[in-house]
Amino acid sequence: MFSTDRKSTIFTAWHKAFDQFSTKKKLTGLVLSIFKESTEPILWSDSTKDISLDQPYFITELGNIHLLAIIIKLKIRGLLTLDQSITDILPEKEFAGLIKLRGKDYTHEVTISQLLTHRSGIPDFLNDSSKNVQSIKSHLYSGEDLSLELIDILNKSKGQKGIFKPGKSSKSHYSATNDILLGKVIEKITGESLEKALNDFHFSRLSMNQTYVYKDANDRTPSLFSYKNRPLNLPLAMRSLGGAGGIVSTARDSLTFLKAFFHGHLFPVSELDDIMDWLPVKQGVSQGIGISRYQRARILPLASKDPEFIGCSGHTSGAFSLYAPEFQIFFTGTTNQADDPLLPYKLATAMLKELN
Repeated sequence: MFSTDRKSTIFTAWHKAFDQFSTKKKLTGLVLSIFKESTEPILWSDSTKDISLDQPYFITELGNIHLLAIIIKLKIRGLLTLDQSITDILPEKEFAGLIKLRGKDYTHEVTISQLLTHRSGIPDFLNDSSKNVQSIKSHLYSGEDLSLELIDILNKSKGQKGIFKPGKSSKSHYSATNDILLGKVIEKITGESLEKALNDFHFSRLSMNQTYVYKDANDRTPSLFSYKNRPLNLPLAMRSLGGAGGIVSTARDSLTFLKAFFHGHLFPVSELDDIMDWLPVKQGVSQGIGISRYQRARILPLASKDPEFIGCSGHTSGAFSLYAPEFQIFFTGTTNQADDPLLPYKLATAMLKELN
């Protein structure tokens, strides 16, 4: 149990650790909410001086876990299977030719599970690896805003060589095109726009009143995230990304969703076992079906094992939603920067140390 004195001690330690971390890392837009499960649960939040606790921000790649929650529900209802080919659901010509190797189209072999695990082999429309071509991400990181239609996104992927045959790699390779396709799968099966499906399936149900899909380029509500200290004002691009990056939320709304996700409030908790089949990515990060795992590798054979974090982090914006099952503790928020994708894990680790 956490007595009042114990809570006060932890809160003081967390505030000090939070302040030291934000100063050391020179972070100006850091927001963090922590929920510790116990017989007397504790909830704590903090933010740097130039941003409020309730400030909405772009969750970018965290949108994947929201898409996953809907996909699981559709699977339970018998409306799709994870090993189903995406061309069964998206047979239109525009979705053909997304992954070609040696002149052969392998799109029909891509499954929904492979989109979620990023093992589809479909190239990332944001990171064109072709020679003498500046990627869309490079344009965006330089501060150039771009409006993208679905056909532009699909053609950008089709113009690149496939990464590998669907499911034929032992490692996960992130592609934002996968998330775009998952959004289209959801729209096709539900017969609704992605915004309405997300709202009906869990935003409204969980009273996530500050969470929405960004659609209005004149909306200046979300905070700007930065790259190399350059604030990026990209309303046209964020409007184009949908579930692949254009969802807006807050630390508190994200905490509500994360707890519901792991507590079985969105689907039977037994479904979690099926999605935690980890494939290595890099630097201690592994990819499951729609969620990630991070545990820093031991430097020395006898060194103590670092904590395990399960959830998602947005390497574009610094948004994060992480659960440390060993400690029954949740972390949500944003670092509002794209420089260091491991920064959310470093922050969560620093805060966990104060529990000892």
